[in-house]
Amino acid sequence: MYLVRVKDSFCAAHHLVFGKGAAEAGHGHEWAVEAIVACPGLDATGIGVDFRAVKRALHRLLDTELDHRNLNSIRGVSKPNPTSEIVARWIADRLGPRIAALRPGIRLAAVTVWETADCGVTLDIGPAPAAARTSSRGNRVARGASRGR
Repeated sequence: MYLVRVKDSFCAAHHLVFGKGAAEAGHGHEWAVEAIVACPGLDATGIGVDFRAVKRALHRLLDTELDHRNLNSIRGVSKPNPTSEIVARWIADRLGPRIAALRPGIRLAAVTVWETADCGVTLDIGPAPAAARTSSRGNRVARGASRGR
């Protein structure tokens, strides 16, 4: 399995609300995002998936939906709080189908979101469902199926 990684960033504001209604002041970050794509094999040119295509999909999502926005105002990010964990899930839910459409058999494997250079969260999406797994040759493999000849 090849894991292809691309990074991008966006600027956005947020604030968190804690128990009993206590809230931190609104503030902004230059959020960094890494998308990790699992590729079970290589194409005829020796590529798992084109870096540029993955980068383009990630950039379009970040640029059109999150950049220069207040995360507290974005449906699906704001509740219960626009934390790095919630942002990572939101990105994965939207980026996953875009990545899967790039090439049969590939999938979004993880998304990492950093609020600062040294504080971030990785959402490990886990293995593909059994029905969608492929062998190293790109053939579908059902759970428990033999990989022999």
